[in-house]
Amino acid sequence: MLMPVATIGVYFRVLRDCIFSPDSLIYNILNFDYLMSDQIWNIGNVLSSGMVRVTLGIFGIYVAYFSAVHTARLYHKDTTMAGIAAVIVITFCAYLSGLGSSNNLQQALYSRILNINGILIAIIVGYFVGQIFHFFGKNHVHLKNENINTIRHRAWNSILPTLISVVAGLILGLLIYFFKIRLLDSFYIKSLVGSLQNSNKLFVVVPITMLATLFWWGGIGYPLSSLLTSSNSGAAIANMNYALRHGNAANVPYKYLGSSLVQAYGWMGDVCIALTLTVIILLFSHDKEIESIAKLNLLPVAFGGPQGLAVGLPIILNPLYLVPVVFIPAINELIAAGAIAVHLIVPSAYPVLRGTPGILIAFFGSNGNWKCFAFTILLFILDILILFPSLKMGQKINKELIAYDKQARYDF
Repeated sequence: MLMPVATIGVYFRVLRDCIFSPDSLIYNILNFDYLMSDQIWNIGNVLSSGMVRVTLGIFGIYVAYFSAVHTARLYHKDTTMAGIAAVIVITFCAYLSGLGSSNNLQQALYSRILNINGILIAIIVGYFVGQIFHFFGKNHVHLKNENINTIRHRAWNSILPTLISVVAGLILGLLIYFFKIRLLDSFYIKSLVGSLQNSNKLFVVVPITMLATLFWWGGIGYPLSSLLTSSNSGAAIANMNYALRHGNAANVPYKYLGSSLVQAYGWMGDVCIALTLTVIILLFSHDKEIESIAKLNLLPVAFGGPQGLAVGLPIILNPLYLVPVVFIPAINELIAAGAIAVHLIVPSAYPVLRGTPGILIAFFGSNGNWKCFAFTILLFILDILILFPSLKMGQKINKELIAYDKQARYDF
């Protein structure tokens, strides 16, 4: 249900990162610094940044609301009131969590808990609020037309579970504040990411990549998003300096640097799984609705915005995609490391501009090495072959669900 919100946010994020960012690939190729006036740039930057913030930035509010709504609906409780209570709880917890790192009200409210990269917590909060309405709320039957008396009666019946939910939220918020519990704290995430980005050892890089992708599949995307940002580590700078002095990156001191392997080959700039699935759906799927979702998200996915597809397909928390999501990036890294070891390709040592399509990161990161580009395409084809059985299994399950739904309606 939240796929439209995520897709709208991702489109505006692509606009912000690719069109209205001076350090982006498209901005520099099209020379927008001279062609685009300051007024247009300011308006575009404000609009795109604002839409990203009210969609992806507070996505957790929408998630908590619908999580509570659908949980309460299972037990025939008042869904609207459950959703409102969940919004109060998640927003209060996010506010107190953010206060520990900022005294600014606005910055505290836009905490990491509410971001689309932290939706697992919002799902859990909404679910528990829905369960509170399950045990303490009165049964509710939806009426097509409601007058003031029926609405007042609904509100009165929902007072007890709403109060219990708010009190539970107060307790959780105070625990977060007084005990300095940093949910999704950037310090721990940076520690995890830093150990991978600076490592030149595959037995460190590959397991941490798998852990980060597991978190992403589970609704915690911060470790992965941090891994895919540009690394200014000493090892990365040493590789770049060597490549600049010698004219190529074949013998850089850190050939298997974690940040380079993840960005160029492991996740290909956040498009590995999402773009692979999009291509498979467009080529082999016979489900018109799924095809429409893939077509709608093709552009943002190509430029590193998989959230719309991940929510709408869905990929996040979908058991069908758990194994491929966790293992495909690791397989890509191991194969790429082997190719680097036998000098089939060169390491990615040069900085890549923001908004570069994931398929081209290895090409630009190797200073235009066509072998690296061809190798990336071959890896992408391999990823398609690995993911294809999961999609076919998903189509089979979907057909069985449709048949079951039709039979249930017939029996009713």
